[in-house]
Amino acid sequence: MRVVIAKKLLSTVGGSELFARALDRELRALGHDVTLVGLRPAWPRPGMPREALAAPPGPVTIRTNGTRLVFIPARGGRVGAAIDGLLPTALVEPQHLAHALAGADLVHSIAREWVGPLERAARDAGAAFVETPLIHPGQPFSGTATVDVARYRRDDGVIALTEWEAAWYRERGVAHVHVTGVGPNLHALPEVGRDEATVLFVGRRERYKGYHALRAAARLVWAERPDTRFVAIGQAAWNAAFDRGLNDPRWIDRGVVTETEKAEAFARATIFAMPSHHETFGHAYLEAWSAGLPVIAGDIPPLREVVREGVDGLHVRNTPDAIADAILALLRDPERARRLGASGRERVAREFSWPAVAKRTEAAYSLARTRSRAAARE
Repeated sequence: MRVVIAKKLLSTVGGSELFARALDRELRALGHDVTLVGLRPAWPRPGMPREALAAPPGPVTIRTNGTRLVFIPARGGRVGAAIDGLLPTALVEPQHLAHALAGADLVHSIAREWVGPLERAARDAGAAFVETPLIHPGQPFSGTATVDVARYRRDDGVIALTEWEAAWYRERGVAHVHVTGVGPNLHALPEVGRDEATVLFVGRRERYKGYHALRAAARLVWAERPDTRFVAIGQAAWNAAFDRGLNDPRWIDRGVVTETEKAEAFARATIFAMPSHHETFGHAYLEAWSAGLPVIAGDIPPLREVVREGVDGLHVRNTPDAIADAILALLRDPERARRLGASGRERVAREFSWPAVAKRTEAAYSLARTRSRAAARE
């Protein structure tokens, strides 16, 4: 099957970006012909190939480690690309998308930034159209608008990451929903000693992810455990320049790091905390479990499904008091923390390997192609 996976930003940084790249790798291993299609960047960004920025004007095709990537420019040059890279706009030229999708059997849109032009281009190419919307109910541009739901009903397949998300679609009349989950994106762990009291956060340093509440919780934790370190890894929020930060050597903001550095941070940490109040799945919990860490997750429906309360993690409100209480409870009981982390590691191996996710995705693709062909005959 010739598959095009489209994600506006094809970085090696970020959950949905790594999702696209992992699917490419695993689907190619299953014998499929895969192309990744994304936006040509307007400026250097972490995890984006330099060739995409330095090439002459127009679409750019790059091949690296078996992956074929096509970067499409936005209308308006770098100004248009800057707008398209920051906002849920779609400034790509239809002919560029048509060229990138030519010959595809199926087009899979991950997230919703380009979904309108992608759907039109897929239909024009005679390809089945599937999307992974990654809805975030309650957030701006969350994928829950009437126009979004109407499109989900038209899709040849909608891929959800949890049963909770699948039920959300089905309650709104979406018939062709498949649950695949995701896998962990973590390099092999180095042989290093685990710290006695280090809390790790990995994700965009946004308020909804729990970053700010975790930072406020640190002061409460230090009142009882002054030896606790907090390490935050991830891209800064757009408004980080206005953030005064936390002036304490026990709080360490590391920004974007290499995959090797991230693996070492997980290997050294004691607890993983990302108490999001908006999340579709939270692949970083899988990374934490792969390292044998207990996780502190947000108390929202999809995360109650991903993280089992008292089995492989804890759920808390995105507030400093609740987060500090959970951290201190695990620091006071290292054996409980170890059991939670071990249970999570076993679950990742059993349910959330990337080959298993790819097989579930492949099955969803096959059903979508059948539906698309049947609709074409009507």
